[in-house]
Amino acid sequence: MTHPDRELAAPIKKGLSLSTMIFMGLGLGVLAGLFFGEMVAFLEVIGEIWIKLLQMTVLPYVMLSLVTGLGRLDYADALLLARKAGLMLLLLWGISLAIVFVFPFTFPSWESSSFFSNALADPRPPVDFLGLYVPSNLFHALANNLVPAVVVFSVAVGVAVIGIDEKQTLLNGMEIMMEALMRVADFIVKLTPVGVFAITAAAAGTMQLAEIQRLGIYIWAYVGISLLTSLWILPGLVTCLTPLSYRQVVGATRNALLTAFATGSLFVVLPMLVEKSKELIARYAQDKERAEAAIEVIVPVSFNFPHAGKLFTLTFVLFAGWYSGYPVEIEDFPAVAAAGLASLFASASIAVPFIMETARVPSDLFELFLATGVINSRFATLLAAMFVLTLTLLGAFSMNGLMRVNPRRILRYILISVVALGLTITALRTVFTLTMENAYDKDQIIAGMYLMDRSVPDKVYRIMPVDIPPAPEDMDRLQLIKSRGLLRVCYDGKQMPFSYFNGNDELVGFDIALIHKLASSLDVQLEFVPVDYRQAVAVHLNLGDCDLGTGMLAFPDLATELTFSEPYLDLVAAFLVPDHRRNRFYDLDAVAKMHGLSVAFKESEYFQVRIREKLPLAKIRYVTSPLRFIKDQGETFDVMVMPAQEAAAWSLLYPEYSVVVPTNTSKLPLALPVPYREEAWADYLGLWIDLNKKNGTIDTLYDRWVLGKQKTASEHRWSIIRDVLHWVD
Repeated sequence: MTHPDRELAAPIKKGLSLSTMIFMGLGLGVLAGLFFGEMVAFLEVIGEIWIKLLQMTVLPYVMLSLVTGLGRLDYADALLLARKAGLMLLLLWGISLAIVFVFPFTFPSWESSSFFSNALADPRPPVDFLGLYVPSNLFHALANNLVPAVVVFSVAVGVAVIGIDEKQTLLNGMEIMMEALMRVADFIVKLTPVGVFAITAAAAGTMQLAEIQRLGIYIWAYVGISLLTSLWILPGLVTCLTPLSYRQVVGATRNALLTAFATGSLFVVLPMLVEKSKELIARYAQDKERAEAAIEVIVPVSFNFPHAGKLFTLTFVLFAGWYSGYPVEIEDFPAVAAAGLASLFASASIAVPFIMETARVPSDLFELFLATGVINSRFATLLAAMFVLTLTLLGAFSMNGLMRVNPRRILRYILISVVALGLTITALRTVFTLTMENAYDKDQIIAGMYLMDRSVPDKVYRIMPVDIPPAPEDMDRLQLIKSRGLLRVCYDGKQMPFSYFNGNDELVGFDIALIHKLASSLDVQLEFVPVDYRQAVAVHLNLGDCDLGTGMLAFPDLATELTFSEPYLDLVAAFLVPDHRRNRFYDLDAVAKMHGLSVAFKESEYFQVRIREKLPLAKIRYVTSPLRFIKDQGETFDVMVMPAQEAAAWSLLYPEYSVVVPTNTSKLPLALPVPYREEAWADYLGLWIDLNKKNGTIDTLYDRWVLGKQKTASEHRWSIIRDVLHWVD
């Protein structure tokens, strides 16, 4: 078969090599992006067209390669190949995971916490492994790019072809078709410098520098360690165990590796890896056809197993745990590794939240994982391409009896790799420690939050006023509010993030912002009066001291004293625990069996009964505020049960505490309390809440106050043409 790299070099034999042209396209793309900024965003379309053209021939090539590769073998060789390649895959998995789990040593000392994340409580969608791997409809699998299902089908056909006597004619025809596909691919790959330029220019012109700065530690650590793995640890293993030299492994495959890096797609370089591997082993294998058959099987099959590029996504889980204050403990590493190997057969975007849940890391940083893909995906694909190449060469050389096991060479390789990895980690950690600002500021964030909409005049009392007139009995509450032009609200000033005093001593929070919008729709002014909330809010509401209360958990035992609006949020029951004890409280069944556990709570008697049902052996005690539990520092209480959304806010102020949402937790409805038997007023609030759910107001407030998503002004991406030369506005 014609070798692609020789053809790729044909148009530029008298000038620059393809790899040089790719580097030039990469460099010019970065310069164009920095110079023109967002003006070159349109080039992304050209890059996408080029990538799709590259993908056009890959899946048919994979099918034909598997069928012909297996068809050339006999059953004994096929079993031998499976055993040899399987052992090499396990070896490479072990090396990759070992590197992943030393990754956290690059992180400097850090104290952190995080806002609540919906992902703490949301169930994970199951991965459809049957649909992914069982080709019930080959055409559906082809149309939807379900590569694992296509591979299973191709392997089944290839194994069947092994036992056919008159198979050579079929195999010859398939080989001709493979060569035709490679000719098409070769023509498209000649456009690689143009495609690389377009992709790089669009990315450099639109990438937000703030996100890169926020994730700088992870990105630089990832780049450094992935490059070491791609350019030494994996190819060095090949040179250690085979007759190949380092220059042959890396230098001869540079076009494929650069294309993988530029496109961010391992899929498009599979044919190039197949052909280059054939060329490398052909110099040493006596049975060339047997060696090529092994390669044609290993490359497509290995694509469907977790490679180093995918396994390195586990480093983000470790980073997210460190960054959010929920570090993954060493005893959790085996569970994380198992979850990674099992779930990374599927898409990383599906697998990472599942792995984060397994590692008990809040996945509020998952969006940042997607942001890191702008840079890290390129290095991950380079790593993946080298992983597939390493597995292919080791498997093929092993099957053909060409492996060489020299203890001295192996020991030297291990020593060099360990020293290089240690120096890389030490250098990265030192740089991060010297350059990173390590001051904890999440407490300042929540203390600095303020109301964005104060369109309604309001007055906040710090003590209950004594001159509040009683409510007339002949007027319902809604009529009274409208007639006097004033909505009086009882508030709890210690219920973060719903109603609390910020650093400027202003009453703020989700409920306060929501009630401001309610007053605006009623066209009335506001007064906030303080009450001892859980004990006395019903008394003050029914006496007419206030018309409405800030949010309360709507439990049945309160329904005889209050009327509740329709719930506007569903909170989640959780534990607030000291950081060092959080791993003990994820399994609710295990917590229920703990003897002598002292539990704090601050909700209603109904809530206390529910806690006692779940934790029958625990001592349950009432506290007026989470601050009482926090200041106790474990002398009286071991844990506090409270809504996770509220617990997360307290953990921001006190990062030495963590939020634990256990398995099989309960939902807690949050509603606005109104005076007893004021059904008309409650019905009005229910309609108003429903309207604000549907128009997105409540979601917007939830994002800001509970999830901590702060809106920032939209700014143009920095560029030389706009910000330096001032040629455009």
